[in-house]
Amino acid sequence: MEEKGKVTIREVAKRAGVSITTVSRVLNGHDIEHMRPETKARVLAAIAELDYVPVRVAQRLRRQKTQVIAVLLPDISNPFFSLLARGVGSVAFEAGYSTLICDSNHSVEKESRYLDILLAEQVEGVVFIPVGQPMMDKVDRLLRRGISIVVADRRVNGLPSVEADNKAGSYQLTEYLLHRGYGRIAYIAGPREVSTARDRLVGFRAAMADANLEPMAVLYGNFTYESGYENARTILQKHVGVDAIMAANDLMAIGAIRAGEDLGLSVPMDVGMTGFDHISLLEFVEPQLTTVHIPAYQMGQEAMKLFLKRAEKGASVEQENQVLETKLIYGKSC
Repeated sequence: MEEKGKVTIREVAKRAGVSITTVSRVLNGHDIEHMRPETKARVLAAIAELDYVPVRVAQRLRRQKTQVIAVLLPDISNPFFSLLARGVGSVAFEAGYSTLICDSNHSVEKESRYLDILLAEQVEGVVFIPVGQPMMDKVDRLLRRGISIVVADRRVNGLPSVEADNKAGSYQLTEYLLHRGYGRIAYIAGPREVSTARDRLVGFRAAMADANLEPMAVLYGNFTYESGYENARTILQKHVGVDAIMAANDLMAIGAIRAGEDLGLSVPMDVGMTGFDHISLLEFVEPQLTTVHIPAYQMGQEAMKLFLKRAEKGASVEQENQVLETKLIYGKSC
């Protein structure tokens, strides 16, 4: 078998810690009944790391496209990302594409590994919701191979994106709380390195500043229920007099509500709570959460449409960044 450059199949096998036969099975698609998924993942990662492309495989890929689009997201258990992925899938299916879902589970290391695997799998494109600031060297390798990347719900310099107007939504939500009479507000932010979280925090701070108020506290979570719970307990126990807690997404807000209940506080009688995203899970939450609606399904659709547009017009198409409107959802939690 011929190889590209100086990399040989033997080197791939050595890097992955497997036999040459195992690598060959992966390359020929004969791995389904012969190996564990983790073994295949090691082989695919080694192929990507060494930039190994057999001539036979390269010729096949030039003859036909793979018609596979990957969705690399931080947390498939978060209904927001699940809905976004469904939006991608709906447009992809109509366009004749298959959809591959990759869950990085808030792990930068796992996300990096997936970027290697997607390179080896030769997907045509990636709808990417990064955990934080992605490893741009790996992103660049995908782009050099002609694999298009569209960022959803976030921004990455140099890449096309579809996101919501998080600053405006957060400002409007904070303004609503202030008009309801709250003034001693604490905030549970998302990760510092995520543009979505930064924008929501900026909107909150701007509304507070315009009202000549300072936040009671700003703590940082990671968009999970657990981080909302722990941060809310810290706020309610250490910052006496807080009359409202704003969380940067709904999962953290649900955790905050539970923390208040465990401390014997009533929502909203003792403390107001708000979220962000308007996930489907909220129909099971009491009291009904005041939040901001982010059109996750539409965002996924628009991200896939943007990929198709770029695929049709080629690499010369101008970079595009779409911003979708948000909507305040009035609940009973404040």
